[in-house]
Amino acid sequence: MRGLIGLSPTTLVQITSYNDIHSWDGSQDLWPSLREQFVERESVRLLKPVSQRPKKMIPIEDRRPIYGYRKFIISPDDLSEFVTCSENGIWPRIESMGACILGMWTTTTSTSPMEVILLTGYHSPSHWEQTGYAPENMGASKELWNREMSYRSRRVELTKTTKVNLMTSLDIDH
Repeated sequence: MRGLIGLSPTTLVQITSYNDIHSWDGSQDLWPSLREQFVERESVRLLKPVSQRPKKMIPIEDRRPIYGYRKFIISPDDLSEFVTCSENGIWPRIESMGACILGMWTTTTSTSPMEVILLTGYHSPSHWEQTGYAPENMGASKELWNREMSYRSRRVELTKTTKVNLMTSLDIDH
């Protein structure tokens, strides 16, 4: 993904899954000359999934041209409840509107407060914006919206800060 809103277009974010830490370690120096030639600055963060997603393989139909790369800062004590609010309250409604949750992770290191990363795919920036509004005329049922409201309110209470960057996919021509 590359930055669209909130990050510069020269900022790239790549999330890659490995079977284990040894597989990740073995991949680190595969392209040293390309890195030296094209990368001005690089940072690597090891993440672990904290929810029912990511899927082992992301199917083509789940990929989108726009991604919301959102960071939340929460207390480590609240992680389980935070994930429950997301999975059971917010995700069903926005996915019924055509968005696709790709995954939720946190860093492998223990920190307090902790960072949680959420990656959600959208069809366009306006689609991202529409998922935040009343669903009646946006393709979501009122039942899903009503069910979500208490979960959303609680997740807001659990969140110390949050920031979202919109990014464009480098996999999909648009």
